[in-house]
Amino acid sequence: MFRRGTLVAVSSLALLAAGCDRKPTGQTVAVVNGDEISVGELNAELQQANVPQGADQKQVRTQLLQNIISRRLLAQDARKNGVDKTPEFLSRQRRLTDELLIAMNAERQAGSQKLPDQKAIDDFMAANPQAFAQRQVLALQQIVIDPPQDPKVLEPLKDAHTMDAVAAMLTKLNIPFTRTTGRLDTASVPPEVLKRIFALPASEPFVLPANGKLFASVIVGREPVAASADDMRKAAVAALRKQNEDKSLNDQVKQLRTSAKIEYQPGYAPPAGTGGAAAPGAAKK
Repeated sequence: MFRRGTLVAVSSLALLAAGCDRKPTGQTVAVVNGDEISVGELNAELQQANVPQGADQKQVRTQLLQNIISRRLLAQDARKNGVDKTPEFLSRQRRLTDELLIAMNAERQAGSQKLPDQKAIDDFMAANPQAFAQRQVLALQQIVIDPPQDPKVLEPLKDAHTMDAVAAMLTKLNIPFTRTTGRLDTASVPPEVLKRIFALPASEPFVLPANGKLFASVIVGREPVAASADDMRKAAVAALRKQNEDKSLNDQVKQLRTSAKIEYQPGYAPPAGTGGAAAPGAAKK
């Protein structure tokens, strides 16, 4: 007589064997160690690939399928090594799933938005000339550092009014830095920030964060960006829609918080009266 555990083991082996017998038919374009790849997955890959017009579609699909197979093999190897059971993986997986759900829900809701009228477009362009009629690309000299754990360490930099003075102060503070050059599109900078930058003396450095670093910069050149009136209107419509999406998302978060049950371990709650955080930046597209 077989024990229950033996029956379970036999059933598991039977399921494993069934998985290995899967064949690439119908909606399945390939099977990788029993793991199916569907036509839908391949089509989604094709949509995100931004394939140029005139490209050989059959050749592109073949290459994209090989990319999916390579990715699937590497993922299978990671699971074999137990990566999918680690707390770090589970935490990051949850975050990526949340971000994807938020983004797809925002895309669905954006479809019901009304397009801005011509007056709204004109007003927006007039209020943001640095992104349209007066758009420029700024050439920069820069000093790059890793943000310190205690921001107060950088307070002496308030007295550094040139790039050489910044370098000298960082050396005195024993903070490693790198000199480099960069470019900054004025359309990518919030108007109030750009206004403060342009109000500085020519040699006065300004500091902006980017990609986990701090950049002290001075402007050493300006290049106007030419664009047709039609292109500027299209860009303004896109920016207005993004602005409306962000506002809608923040309003949605506020509304959801009013009916949500949120409990904190002592010491983790936000300060009284702050009302918690705003909508997550993860919803950005």
